[in-house]
Amino acid sequence: MLTIHSILFASHIILGSLALLLFWVPIVAGKGGLNHVKFGRYYAHTMYAVALSGALMAVLVLYDPLAIKGHLIGENTDQPAFVNTIRIFWGFLLYLSLLTYVSVKQGFAVLKHKNSTAPLRTISHLGPIILLALGGIIILTLGITHGRVLHIVFGILGIMIGTGMLRYCFAQQLKPKQWLIEHLGGMIGSGIGAYTAFIAFGGRKLFADLGSMQIIFWVAPGVIGSIAIYLLSKKYQPKNLNS
Repeated sequence: MLTIHSILFASHIILGSLALLLFWVPIVAGKGGLNHVKFGRYYAHTMYAVALSGALMAVLVLYDPLAIKGHLIGENTDQPAFVNTIRIFWGFLLYLSLLTYVSVKQGFAVLKHKNSTAPLRTISHLGPIILLALGGIIILTLGITHGRVLHIVFGILGIMIGTGMLRYCFAQQLKPKQWLIEHLGGMIGSGIGAYTAFIAFGGRKLFADLGSMQIIFWVAPGVIGSIAIYLLSKKYQPKNLNS
């Protein structure tokens, strides 16, 4: 099990690093241009692989924390508390994998169908979105119970993203350019998940000396991404209502 986890971890790091770079290519490239479309697909496929490897790793740790992370236990470590902490952390990473997957899937689904929401109302598409919203409630509850700001922020974010996607999927009539706003929101949402996971993994050592202040860097992708989604919504929605 440990070997499988190690292979998944190495693959996850390589694919995740590639995805973090690919994320910016469609943004820099002209909207609708060849590079935008081509690299957008590259990014999507890479992110699916990142989400899958991250989810599989998390499931392995949640199933048997001691088999995967037992080497971190010291002589004076409270084992039940250690297991609980590990499960809370990796449960959050499983949630981020779901957030990443759902965001990419929604972003490309609305781009494919544009002004029609009927094709989105399938179990295969709605199921993960519902799981994201429910997962947000669980993460928020854990955050409040254990006093974890990161969980509270992303619990609320997941609930908002999940319910927003459901509203879009069940909308009978879309406003002009609403599909574009939803597409951009999905892509940015996937970036939020990717960058938060990157900081959660690598940033723990990088920002360890900052103590409790490191939480700023953990929540920064979520805050910045949410602001970007809001500004893009304001940019496209009001100005294009009559177009």
